[in-house]
Amino acid sequence: MDEITIRERIATLEAIVEEEGKATRRRLNNLEGLVESVHIIATETKALRENMNSLTGRVEEIEKKPERRLDSIVNIVLTAVVGGVIGYVLKMLF
Repeated sequence: MDEITIRERIATLEAIVEEEGKATRRRLNNLEGLVESVHIIATETKALRENMNSLTGRVEEIEKKPERRLDSIVNIVLTAVVGGVIGYVLKMLF
């Protein structure tokens, strides 16, 4: 091989290496963008999970309200019935 052929091959190899380097840099930039996107998604998912936990607690409280109302009504009715029975018994005694 003569010197000119070697120089041409070296120049060709340098151009190939340069293009590969550019392609690698582009891929790395894309990966960095993906990593940033994943980080943002993870942060938003964490915030969403916290909001869902808060919402779940609030929904549970709302679901318990009718049960508490029913308990109150039952207590009022039982108190009235017991009071009526006691009143009737006292009336019969005196």
